Amino acid sequence: MRRALVLSDLHLGTGHRRGAVNIYDDFKEDDRLTQLLDRHHGEHLLLNGDIFDLLKVSVRGQFPDEISERLAVIKLRLCLRGHPKVTQALTRFLSHDASRITYLPGNHDMEVMFPSVQALFTRVISGKDEHERVRFVTNEPFFELDGVQFHHGNQFEALHAFDWKRRLMDRKGKPPVLNLPWGSLFILRILNPLIRERPYVDKVHPFWPLIAGGMVFDTRFTARMLGETAKGLVEARFNPTWWKKRPFANLRHFLRRDLGFFERLDHFADRIFKQHEHVRAVFMGHTHVPMLRTSQVAGTLRTYVNTGTWMPMVDLGFARLGQHLELHYGVVEWGDDGVPNASLHRWHGTRADSEEVIA
Repeated sequence: MRRALVLSDLHLGTGHRRGAVNIYDDFKEDDRLTQLLDRHHGEHLLLNGDIFDLLKVSVRGQFPDEISERLAVIKLRLCLRGHPKVTQALTRFLSHDASRITYLPGNHDMEVMFPSVQALFTRVISGKDEHERVRFVTNEPFFELDGVQFHHGNQFEALHAFDWKRRLMDRKGKPPVLNLPWGSLFILRILNPLIRERPYVDKVHPFWPLIAGGMVFDTRFTARMLGETAKGLVEARFNPTWWKKRPFANLRHFLRRDLGFFERLDHFADRIFKQHEHVRAVFMGHTHVPMLRTSQVAGTLRTYVNTGTWMPMVDLGFARLGQHLELHYGVVEWGDDGVPNASLHRWHGTRADSEEVIA
């Protein structure tokens, strides 16, 4: 029986130093992730996007939105240095002859599109720039493996979708930069500065109750956040470059697609099942909400799995009201008949007797 381990939305940042708070790194589970990787040696590790939170990596105190290949390498190097236990665990994982790694970038680690970034990641965990058992999916928005499709999920939201036909933007006399979607520009230009004042603003789901409550209990900050968001959205929509990337045919389409962010993605999985009879399971991440759904399509059982996130989230929905830190991951098992069985798991591992409070 073959097995694969599916992880997404870890959001590893630049690490934490003793006695200091890093509000831009939401990942604090190095030890338990290390335990999980050590448990699954010899399997196929599928990194399904947002493994690193490169959008929240500052360089010289700034969050530049013109991201060249050189800058992308600097940002990833900071993250790898900030989480040495994780990189060492990946090295041990890959040292087993049967282990493989497939990496599909998400909207927070789009920098993985660059060959030099891929080479750095591979070199840190294997000692060489290329490895026959490390693969990066950077020419299409998803990949398929023996009846299972893997999507990060950002492509189903207009705010965060990549333009796969034009992933890089040329600059006169300068190296090309990533063609970032508007959602990434929003994080870099608007959300990251606001996090300095309210570190929780990007850890709440759904977002609209936060806005409603903020207008009552934190009026000045919430009004400023809404004003800066509206200004950024208007500037983006009337920017000629944006019009070339994503022109909108009518106002209704614009409001429905561009403002409908962090929707549930299971109905997109249903669409995939109906269009592709051979697909038995679909994995996604991105929404930070773990989910397992099964359905019968054309008499065959199909499974949708969302692997959630490893960063703490505050859920304002009635079904999951409260703060959650649940370390979810997916597993795919292929039996002798080749039919995949997809499942969602919650990792516990072994926690230390105490831990430093860093947030």
